[in-house]
Amino acid sequence: MLEDERVRYVRPETVLPMTAHWEWAVAHAQGEYVGILTDRMVIRLYTLSTVDSVLRGNDLDLICYERANIVEDDGGYIVPSTDTQINFKVRRTEEFIEAFSKSDYRRLDNPRFLNGFASAALLTSFRQKYGSIFTGIAPDYSFLMRVLDDRDEVYFVENTLLLKHSEDRSNGKSFTHMKMTRASQDFLERMRKEQSEFVRLAPLPDDVMMITNLMAREYEIGRGGQKSGKLKAINNQAFYDESVKHLRSLKEAGADVSVQLKRMENYRKSFGLAAYRPACRERRRSAKKWLKRILGMNVTSVKKRPKGERFSSIIEALRVDAADHATYKALHIYPNLPELPLSKA
Repeated sequence: MLEDERVRYVRPETVLPMTAHWEWAVAHAQGEYVGILTDRMVIRLYTLSTVDSVLRGNDLDLICYERANIVEDDGGYIVPSTDTQINFKVRRTEEFIEAFSKSDYRRLDNPRFLNGFASAALLTSFRQKYGSIFTGIAPDYSFLMRVLDDRDEVYFVENTLLLKHSEDRSNGKSFTHMKMTRASQDFLERMRKEQSEFVRLAPLPDDVMMITNLMAREYEIGRGGQKSGKLKAINNQAFYDESVKHLRSLKEAGADVSVQLKRMENYRKSFGLAAYRPACRERRRSAKKWLKRILGMNVTSVKKRPKGERFSSIIEALRVDAADHATYKALHIYPNLPELPLSKA
């Protein structure tokens, strides 16, 4: 691989925090467009050609696409399917801002640089405008906040072109499920030592585990550095409600979240918020589990076996996926890429 003239391997002289590392790496990129993949991500074998077609056909400086998890089951891999027809959508950034201000993180496929490509010119403009491309502790979310501040619209390919795997071994998964590993503990210690000024910006400055607090922290960092004034203040009641709902789900799964629940109760009292009231669906689910316990039944939910063909390796699964796509393209089911108008802020 390194013998290919198109491949350059660079390495920083010292270990860097994630944000600084991304900034350093992107500064070494020499292409017209730049993207980032982590060690737990792969792109489909036709992702680059699809992205190139969209970029060239629409003269864009930022393109994003959807992502999904590769299923690891019984020692094999199942690659989730995606539509063979390329679908487009122009999304308003105000939708993302509204969701983040209300601690609603269900819209995961937002423009976070990991799921897309940006032009070198756009990255240069971000450096000039904000002083850096990335900031905070989570560089993918800091890039998102730059985009939300800078743009009114974002161009999306609504197809799954990015695939993730080994999610259970990620630091983020460890934090959000209150299950620390050696790697996540090391990440946590370095974060407190090297990036303490950002940790303090969260709604709960003393918490570094609760997912709603971590996401709100990155939003607050972005809001503090915004230029447009579009990123509105966090809704305290919504933050409290979503946080408690998340903690209750972890508690039902057996996690000890007593410390976090106590912190949220103090947060509620400090802002004079209403106590959390579970939705009807949540109350029904809790009642069913309670009844099963009373009857001595198993309350552990059984995971459904994933559907699809299993492969011995991710690469083999991707090859078959690419061959299927090529077949559809040859049959002209794959349409010509349309030109769509995109207004820029």
